[in-house]
Order: sequence, then structure tokens, then C-alpha cells
Amino acid sequence: MWLRIRRFLAAACLAGGGALAAATAGAAAVDDVWVPAGPLPARPDAPVFALAADPAGGGRLLAGTATGAVLRSADGGATWSAARPVLGAAVAALAFDPARPGVALAGTRGDGVWRSGDAGATWQREPGTESRTVRAFAFWRGAALAGTDQGVLVGRDGGPWTPTGLAQVRVSALAATDDATGPLLVAGGDATQGGEALPVYVSGDGGRTWSPAASAGGSTMVAALSAAGPLLMGTDAGLFASADRGATWQRLTGGGVLPATDFSALAAAPRHPERLYVASDGGGSDRGGLWSSSDGGAHFTALAPPQPELTALVVSADDVPEVVVATFRPADHAIAVWTYRDAVGEPAGTAPSPVPSARPAPSRPPAVAGRPATWRALLAAPETPFLAVAAVCLAAVAAALAAYVRRGRPR
Repeated sequence: MWLRIRRFLAAACLAGGGALAAATAGAAAVDDVWVPAGPLPARPDAPVFALAADPAGGGRLLAGTATGAVLRSADGGATWSAARPVLGAAVAALAFDPARPGVALAGTRGDGVWRSGDAGATWQREPGTESRTVRAFAFWRGAALAGTDQGVLVGRDGGPWTPTGLAQVRVSALAATDDATGPLLVAGGDATQGGEALPVYVSGDGGRTWSPAASAGGSTMVAALSAAGPLLMGTDAGLFASADRGATWQRLTGGGVLPATDFSALAAAPRHPERLYVASDGGGSDRGGLWSSSDGGAHFTALAPPQPELTALVVSADDVPEVVVATFRPADHAIAVWTYRDAVGEPAGTAPSPVPSARPAPSRPPAVAGRPATWRALLAAPETPFLAVAAVCLAAVAAALAAYVRRGRPR
């Protein structure tokens, strides 16, 4: 009798453990679904204008708000904590330095560049940037470049930042690459004291000299640039691509998947530069959103974020990229951060969650990233059958143990 019970217990434990392992694997990541990040420890009506992901991976994220707060997450956005101190002005740009592990930069509106040497936990002002508005960063051959309201600044090895041209341009976007065709820096602005139709410039010598790039039809300002894959430019008149280092531009918007609207954020997956992401806040319309391309911009697919007004975008360095966006709803100033694990499948909607509110939510334990928290969501989740099997197996184990105790061990 005891031998049969032991065999039954062993089989039940193996089945229960296997089911639980399968359930855990199924719940560990949810692909192609928008999942709400955890609540932000900041004033809930302060938009998130900047996001950054640590290129070393590990789920480390930074978010910057209009109140000057920098928020940190070590688990892909499931939980957040506030960095110290609160910066002197709205945070307009965030970036991790790919050449210096743990070093991050923050650009502010009117209070220059701030630097962190501990992955965003604490921050200090950078000399040589005081009173500047900084809205973009780029990194090239160990140097950091900042796009400011008075041109481009360059910083090396933590020393003072110095001007490196374009003082007449209010720089709003920067991009850098150093591929087989040679080094290239691109700077774009949303205002200029010069006479160019579109303030966009290129440099092949690290910013020592700059040349005007070609204008892009109908555009008067540049909002975003990316050179990680093809050279892309987001403007107030649409999205453009260049195959010849800015000499000519091809319009990618209008008449297809991409709407004819402004494009305010661009990104490429660090490990898959052919996978591109382009975002729009709608420019006051309902045409905002997020689109992706898995073939270097030849074709785009709408990823349909839960809110169309995107204020910030970043893509993680994971093999399956985690897309993180911030949204802002103008009707009630509600903000939210969302994550999307892009396995290049069809977008599968949004994990059930409370609608983001402009009022502080009641205190509650943080949600686990990638796992819906409601009973309805649990019943619909892909891991539910495994959990049910595991529960049955464990119940059988408990029943067998109870029977054994009642009967007593055979002598």
C-alpha cells in the first residue's frame, strides 16, 4: 500500500511541477500585447517627455517628467522609484552612455545637462551647460553630444562641455552613425536664425564642421532623427528617409499605413537595427500612434498603442525588443507608461487594466510586469490551462497525504 502511495505521490509531484513550470514560462513574457507599467511616483498630470533604456539590458529604464523628476525602474517598468535630487527644470531628454556602463545623461529645459554615474539614482549638473535647454543626445567615438537651444555641445570623459557648431540653430534632434560609408552626425532643429528652409545639417568629422542637408518637402522643423538603420527624419510634415546621407529625402507618409502627420519620436531595436519604430503625438489631431517596420522601413505596421498621443518612446536592447512608450491624454491630462514585447506578430490588443487617471490612484501593491491583475484577465490568459492542471495535481497530492495520515503508516 505504501509503495503504491509513494509512486502516486511521485507521479503527481512530477505532473504538478511540470505544469507549474509551463505556467511560469507562459506567464514570464507576453508577446505582442500592450501591458500597463506600474504606477509612477510623480505628480500624475506631469507628462513623461523622455524615456531611456540601459543598453546593458536587465530591464533598467529611466523616465523624465515635466516637473523635473527622473523615475527609475529595474524591472521593465513594473515598479518605479524617484531619483534624487529632482532636477531644476522639465526633463526633455534622457540617454545612457553606451561607452560608459552606468552613466546616464538628462537634458532639461533651461537648466542644462545633468549626469548620473550610478544608472540614474543620483544626479549632478554638468559644467559648461548651465542655462541651456537640451532636448537631444547622441554618442560618437566615445564623445557625447547634446543638442541645445544654441547649437551642439560636446563632452568627453566627464570634462566641461564645449560648443561644436550650429549656434544659430535651436537643435531638437541628433543622430550619429559610424558605418562602412564613414562617420556621420546629423542635427535638426525646430527654429533657426539662418535662412535655410529646413534646419538640418550633417557632419563627417565629429561636429567640427557642418553642411546643410537637403530640405524635405513642406517641412519647416525637425522633431526626431535616427541613424541606427537607414537615416530617418521626423518632421512637422511627415516621415522621411535618406539613402545618401541627407543629400535627398523620400517621403514615407501619406497614401499608405503611415498617416500624413508630424512624427515626434524614432527608434531602432539595438540588436536588430532593421526593426524601426516611429511615433507621433498626433499634433493636436487623432492621427497619433506608433508604427513598426521589420525590413528597414520598406513596410510599416500599426502597433495600435492604447492611447494615440505618444510623448516618448524607447526600445530595449533585449533580443526580443521591449517597446516602452509614454502617453498623455489631453482631455483630462492623464498620463501612462506602456510596454510592448515585440515578437513581430500581429498586435493582440491591451492587457486589461484601469483607465489611466489624472487623479492619484489609491495605494496598492505594484502589478507584476506582463501579468494582468483581474479575474477576467486571468481566465483569458494563455497560462490558465497550465495553472488549472497544476492545481488539480496538487489537490491530488494533498488528498493522498491526508489519506495516508488517517490510515497510519503500515507496519
